[in-house]
Amino acid sequence: MFSKKNAQEIIKDTIAEDQVRLRPLFGIEPGKYLTALFLLVILAILFIILVLPGLVKRGSLVTFTSEPSGAAVRVDGVFFDASPCTVFVDEGRRRFELTLPGFEVFVNEQDIGAGGFASAIFPRRVSVHARLSEKEPLSALLFGAKDAAAWSFTGESAEIYQIPLSLSEGAYRSAPADADAANRLLAASARFTSTRAFLKDLLRAKFLADNSGRSPSPLKALSSAADAVRFIADNPAFTVVMAGLLGETAKPLLESEWYRKNVIDAVFPDETAPQERLTEAGARFGGGITAGGVRFVEVEEGVFTTATDFRYETPVNRFYIAANEVSDDEWEAFLAQNPEWRKENTENLIQKGFVNGQYLVKPADESYPSPTVSGVSWFAAAAYCRWLGTKLPPALSGWTVRLPNEIEWEYAARAAVKGLDGGRISGMVLRDRPAAGGRTEAAEAGLWEWCGDPFVPVYFLAADGESVAAIGSPKRSVRGGSWVNRVGTVLPETRAGLPPSSCSPFVSFRPVIAREADGQ
Repeated sequence: MFSKKNAQEIIKDTIAEDQVRLRPLFGIEPGKYLTALFLLVILAILFIILVLPGLVKRGSLVTFTSEPSGAAVRVDGVFFDASPCTVFVDEGRRRFELTLPGFEVFVNEQDIGAGGFASAIFPRRVSVHARLSEKEPLSALLFGAKDAAAWSFTGESAEIYQIPLSLSEGAYRSAPADADAANRLLAASARFTSTRAFLKDLLRAKFLADNSGRSPSPLKALSSAADAVRFIADNPAFTVVMAGLLGETAKPLLESEWYRKNVIDAVFPDETAPQERLTEAGARFGGGITAGGVRFVEVEEGVFTTATDFRYETPVNRFYIAANEVSDDEWEAFLAQNPEWRKENTENLIQKGFVNGQYLVKPADESYPSPTVSGVSWFAAAAYCRWLGTKLPPALSGWTVRLPNEIEWEYAARAAVKGLDGGRISGMVLRDRPAAGGRTEAAEAGLWEWCGDPFVPVYFLAADGESVAAIGSPKRSVRGGSWVNRVGTVLPETRAGLPPSSCSPFVSFRPVIAREADGQ
């Protein structure tokens, strides 16, 4: 057994054996060189934090702001972000560009210095503010209207994606001083109201346009609401469109006395069912003429009435419509003088955005109306019309050849279906051909036909022609159906839209001759 004294001595010896004794280094005592080492470590850390960033990452933090906001920020031609934003810019002479659709490009060049001591904590900062100028009045609103029109064909917003509020963003950015011009653009934009998302965008744009891009005061809000009510009063059928989009939300409106008096009574002034009342034909047909080898039938002036769930009337000026869709032979006559539109030039036409890969494709189907040219884009059809316009006789000076607008096409087609054209206009709408004994035989087949109009979902709304043309549409209208559609599924009022470069074996066209003053 160890005694207490022996145990203490053993512990003391063990501790003595475990001690580490530092030796002098180059004659310097450990206490001194350890202190110096600690100081060096601290200095290295301070150097890394306070000095090195200014040596390695030389530049400044630049904060970009713009009025209006949302401008794309480019530094030496490279996109960084959208204003307002703060980005690090390397030292040197730099070129800043802020761009926004519809606005002049803002350009600024500066010498960007480097941060000095403690730049990681207190970086050198520079501010660049751009007050953007519109290229033309309302150009930002017009750009937003065009973008919103394109989005209107994508359907409603969903959980996985949201449709941008392009129209109202354009109204904010334009901050329009010309309220009348802005309202004309918004009225033309209303023709694209096919989704709840677009309706929301349209209403937001109206309030922003009326308040120069700012939030409205209570009085301004009431004024904007009053304008919206006046628009509905002038276009009561728009309420029907809104009700269809809003569903159950619109039920209180549909059941209100105001709706009954101002919409139902205005749209359906009598008890006659709209389908029965609107089947009355208005077109009358006159003589015929030939231009460039193409036969045309005269359609006398009259009044066109919609065949929809509401009444809409518009005057129709006198015009001539081709008796048939353009034939292969008539198309070949055009190609003979315009070889750039030949099929062998398809790739060049595709590069220009005029056609797609189905250009002038003719299907190998026995039911196809073989004499008719097919696979013609809207651009190609318009080029044919311009060429045919050079073949008009002197008696038609002041007239032009173009594609029919939708109202002209439907005005003639509804009467042609009833046989009021005397059988001189063929193939405008797919229908049964009567045979002996009250039976029907093979359907009279044509192709879908291009119209000159930009395609809009709500084409019956009143709008300024200049604004309508300025906004345009990513699609063009087609009417009539083709031999692949079942009989009875396509009526004179049936509408569809295709991109103007689209070519399909199911689409052709027929031109009209109209006075030059009569627009599309």
